Amino acid sequence: MRYGICTGLQNLEILERLGYDYLEASVTAVMGLEKEQRNEYAKKLKYSKVKCETFNILFPKTMELLGPGANEEEIRAYLHEAFSVMAELGGKVVVFGSGKCRRCPEGYDYRKALQELAHVCALTGEIAQEYGIHVVIEPLSRNETNLICTMAEGAMLQTAVHHKNVSLLADYYHVMVNHDSILDAEIIGGFGHIHIASGKERKFPLSIEGEKYREFIKAIKASGYDGRISIEGKTEDLEKDGAAALAFLRQLEAEE
Repeated sequence: MRYGICTGLQNLEILERLGYDYLEASVTAVMGLEKEQRNEYAKKLKYSKVKCETFNILFPKTMELLGPGANEEEIRAYLHEAFSVMAELGGKVVVFGSGKCRRCPEGYDYRKALQELAHVCALTGEIAQEYGIHVVIEPLSRNETNLICTMAEGAMLQTAVHHKNVSLLADYYHVMVNHDSILDAEIIGGFGHIHIASGKERKFPLSIEGEKYREFIKAIKASGYDGRISIEGKTEDLEKDGAAALAFLRQLEAEE
């Protein structure tokens, strides 16, 4: 496995010092930077051992992807701009989470919303492919969205999208919060990326106590996955917890 942290580009040197393989940045955050700032980060990344290989938070919270407020031309224009920025920074994978944007609007036809979500996912995969970036669908907790919450639902959406540039993500935190079946990860497989954070407070994974990290790692490995795992959690000390989490995850992987 290869390990990274979801964090800002300003922490690139810390991740390099700690021995991480890559950094996962926020699309909306880098889109908010001035062009000169992005150029400076692109230069730093060129010479850093740690690259910005993955991205999350694809869409801004204000953008509507489903329902009467959705505008496909606006979505297309935004995606081209976003993927251009990701490509400049060396992005390889982007996470399609954006729970608020993909909620089925109140009173809206649920099945129609699902069809529209599949269309937007396919459109995203199509445009991403032009920039050499792969898209992964992220099942989210029911606190964050009302569409695609379990790994099985994510797999069904991926099947409906039916695009070679779109695959699935498994997130340990969301699996635990939704009481999803960890064993389903082995059956479903086909993952293009993994997120991990504690199932209780969404903090950095530091201890096996009260968690099912071991079962999760075992299941994704049994599915054939051997790619990137990003820590997407809270910490008050990135350097301290980052070092401990990396050692902990490598130990878990070695045990399975």
